[in-house]
Amino acid sequence: MKVTKELALEAGRELAWFKCKETARRIIESNPGGSVGSWPGVFRKILAMLETLETGKPLEKPAFKVFAKGNSKLPFWSFSSMAILDCPGRGECSKWCYSLKSWRNPNALGRQLSNSLLLRHAAGRELIAREFAKLETETVRLYVDGDFHSKENLRWWMDLIRSRPSVAVYGYSKSWVEFLSLHLEGFTWPSNYLLNLSGGSRHPESMRVVMSGLPVTRGEFVAVQVDREHLANHSYQSRRNDGFKDYAKQVRANAGKRVFVCSGTCGDCLTVKGKNRHACGMESMRGVPIAIGMH
Repeated sequence: MKVTKELALEAGRELAWFKCKETARRIIESNPGGSVGSWPGVFRKILAMLETLETGKPLEKPAFKVFAKGNSKLPFWSFSSMAILDCPGRGECSKWCYSLKSWRNPNALGRQLSNSLLLRHAAGRELIAREFAKLETETVRLYVDGDFHSKENLRWWMDLIRSRPSVAVYGYSKSWVEFLSLHLEGFTWPSNYLLNLSGGSRHPESMRVVMSGLPVTRGEFVAVQVDREHLANHSYQSRRNDGFKDYAKQVRANAGKRVFVCSGTCGDCLTVKGKNRHACGMESMRGVPIAIGMH
């Protein structure tokens, strides 16, 4: 069985929303002896974890690692859940969502889906909280893939972030209804979280303006069209790459306003007092729009 993005999303929706395992089982039965890293193998791990979660008993080990360790492009610990499935504010961005490209790798989708399911069960949330408490880091990026899927999910994360004031957490979100709903309840936001307002949402401009006034909002993060040559020569991936100056010039022109151009490498876009910093998580960059070329 060929597992397309559509089929993978169908399986994820059934498991997360309807507690139905039909599509996941069809994928497994298409090749019962499939390796651990194959599509059947990934869904075997997912269903085994889900069976434990459904009992309400403590979960000792998730199907996949909860937090991803940093790499050369993203040098921070990060958390993801399943794109589209957990993106209530998605709009036109779903047409070019970069997260879907990662689904060519069964394990990439498996890690996203595993976290989506953990968040929907008490035992899963307890495990995430334990893993968060163990992180030895100063910075965490919350939601590389996916987004806050509900107001309750958002509240839970903010309370968890508040429990570790020495860890700076930042992220990008289109879940503006959830943020505003929680804010209108008089919720006190943690001081160690900064939000970037993602472009491509389904929400009107009036809502963006209101969101910009939240105490946790750093500013906008938008994607703009750029010539394919900038993608081909990877000039968008580092401010040190050949062609970055021309790429940045086009991003500024297409953004239609003054912006700071994302260099594509988190933690290496600014140098402050001799140290590399990430603009999206910096209090000093509050109110400054950040733009990147669509890739």
